[in-house]
Amino acid sequence: MKKKLITIISVLLAAVFGLGIFAGCDLITVDNKRDMEQVVAEVNIGSDQTALENMFDTLFGDYTLSTDVTDKLSEIVTTENIYKRDLVAYFINYGYSYVSSGSYTYAQVFEMLMDSLVSRKILLQYAMLYYLSEGEIVVDRDSLSPDVLENLEDYGYEIVYDKNGQETDGIRVKSGLSVDGFLEAKNADGAEGDAQVLQMIRYFLTEDERKYAEYQLRLAINNSIDTYEEEIIALESGDSSSDSSSDRTVPTGANETDANYYPKTESGELDYQIYTGSNYTEDLGEYEKLDGSTPVTRRRAYNSFINALSRNYLKDESESPADITALEYYAVELKAQYEQVMIDKFADTLALNMSALQEESDMARRYNLLYDTQRATASNGTSSDFTTTMDSMSDTSFVLYSPSSGYGFVQNILLPFNARQTASLTAFRNSNTTAAYYAERNRMAQYILGSDQRSSWFNGSEDYSFDADEAGVDYYGKEDGTALSKYLFFKDSYTGGGDGIDRYAGKYPYHGSVSDEDGDGVYELIPEKITIDDFLNELDGYLGFIDEDLSLEESSRDGAFYTRTASDFVLNVSSTEGTEYDFSKTIYYKGSVAGLGDVTPSSLLAADSASYNAISVFNDLMFAYSTDTGCLNTYLGYSIAAEGYSTSYVEEFQYAAQEAVAAGTGTVCVVLTDYGWHIIYVSLQLPAEEVYAGGFDYDARNDEGTFSYYFYQALKDEVSSSYTSEMQNRVIDLLNNDSNVTIYESRYSDLSSLG
Repeated sequence: MKKKLITIISVLLAAVFGLGIFAGCDLITVDNKRDMEQVVAEVNIGSDQTALENMFDTLFGDYTLSTDVTDKLSEIVTTENIYKRDLVAYFINYGYSYVSSGSYTYAQVFEMLMDSLVSRKILLQYAMLYYLSEGEIVVDRDSLSPDVLENLEDYGYEIVYDKNGQETDGIRVKSGLSVDGFLEAKNADGAEGDAQVLQMIRYFLTEDERKYAEYQLRLAINNSIDTYEEEIIALESGDSSSDSSSDRTVPTGANETDANYYPKTESGELDYQIYTGSNYTEDLGEYEKLDGSTPVTRRRAYNSFINALSRNYLKDESESPADITALEYYAVELKAQYEQVMIDKFADTLALNMSALQEESDMARRYNLLYDTQRATASNGTSSDFTTTMDSMSDTSFVLYSPSSGYGFVQNILLPFNARQTASLTAFRNSNTTAAYYAERNRMAQYILGSDQRSSWFNGSEDYSFDADEAGVDYYGKEDGTALSKYLFFKDSYTGGGDGIDRYAGKYPYHGSVSDEDGDGVYELIPEKITIDDFLNELDGYLGFIDEDLSLEESSRDGAFYTRTASDFVLNVSSTEGTEYDFSKTIYYKGSVAGLGDVTPSSLLAADSASYNAISVFNDLMFAYSTDTGCLNTYLGYSIAAEGYSTSYVEEFQYAAQEAVAAGTGTVCVVLTDYGWHIIYVSLQLPAEEVYAGGFDYDARNDEGTFSYYFYQALKDEVSSSYTSEMQNRVIDLLNNDSNVTIYESRYSDLSSLG
């Protein structure tokens, strides 16, 4: 799923106003409540109907608004006011950083913010007219999450087909729109002001979009109150800081949920409430209280938040703070959230309009151009130049050409010698031959004990752990009772309705005992110590747990590994070249992951494929055990040059990695170096010349995880970002005229002259 193409400034007053950062400064003291309620701009794009119709024709090509819309244009589009409080809110939430950095003056920033506020209103009104004219809302399929795409009927969405009955990239998310229906919703209950605007926008939103918008608002308010409460808890406990210097890296995307996620009850309602300290914990839904939070600390924090709203003229004294959702402030904020959802939706409609212009031949031309460029570069460069190119490989950056076979990527898990063992080996090396040292190192390797490295995910700057049994999430070792704990990590990623973390299985519990006897969130952790054979057994079992077709091939382990003598390591002695050592004797295990099937670069990361599952398993165990942090959060691991080319890796690792890559994708190799055991997994072997056989396949562009999917998404994002920005600017340039927009500069001149 691609990111949103366009983001207009999102007004989350709660996110910063709740901090009260600017209370007492000149920006606030120059204003009183009446001053803050002044209208500083008015926007009504229906005032210039000629410009409006020309704009539709420019944007969508030979387009005419429906007569239903033009006949009742003045009723549909009413003047929207921008208040001085909105301008101040934008400044505190967004613009202050520009002034504080010294890059802009107050006058420049307020002019920029006013332009943004006006643009927002123009785009919102424009989108409403277009959707009413169409009678439906159709968006680009890539704006929807994979879960939604797989369950369109559950959401009431439909695939749009062209006149030939062929499936398009359009998804109909709402139909049956009409001018009369809109006007009825707009004027229901005699609503005025913000309440009426809410009703207007709500007409165009799906039920899920409305719940998502409200969740975003409640989340922002809770985050602001949390900030106050963190300070209160820290002062009461005497601990105002946490040392996160030793925190272990977390996977990219940890605790990131689907872009349209909101927590739901079993009946599908929003399951998330604002915690004020006066409501019961069991009524909060998915909101998680802070460690050390009590009803008293929360009420104090909530009162501070309410006071900040009052100081900034965002809450009237006559309003009771008992129900925050009943405050006018809440309605203002919810309107801003609705506006953002609506603007994002229209961006997705624009993207669909753009994507219809992208022909298969154009995509093929772009692929061929990139391929030819990379081939010419690789032919004229060195091996290290090419591995540098490989290092940039990602979902949006592609290696299309390889100068020869044998290049590839390996993931690396390091189980290290401990400090005492390292010191002993160093002393031995200083008084013995290199060959004897290798033999001694092999002997000592049997005493290497690895352990789970994720203790800081419990007791670090943030507690990422959760009880998988309580959350109802399955995990490795649960069914057969071999799991030493029931604690997984990143609950939001695995219980929040998303697809988890990319290339990370996430079902391997902490390997050791976990206790929190005092219930204070400070865990006592005793990691289980494991040998290299224990680890290989864990790898084998975890592969089968994630994908029943996968297992670790039980190729022979070197039974003589620990009893090697010095002479075993001497391969050749030359009077001119010195001694050549046999690094094959540093390899303990060499096999592969069975059950991968026919793996090609094109399908390597296809959703639910065996190769994707294997990479995800190895990545999970790498975060759990490896002390080599350099391989964490790399796309496919370390880039490895083909045999015959030197690398920057230590000799034993280079030898093993190059042999493993030459053997092919899915190869597993265990090699010993001065650092300890390296468990190597070949995530991808690059074939010679064209990496993705057959190039870009336009028909496979929607097959998630395939090369063609990623290539299409990358090009589409690149092109559509430019396209939609250009279209937006055309809308704003043509409709932001004196007939449609009135700005009262004198009413905020005091703000522009600050500083």
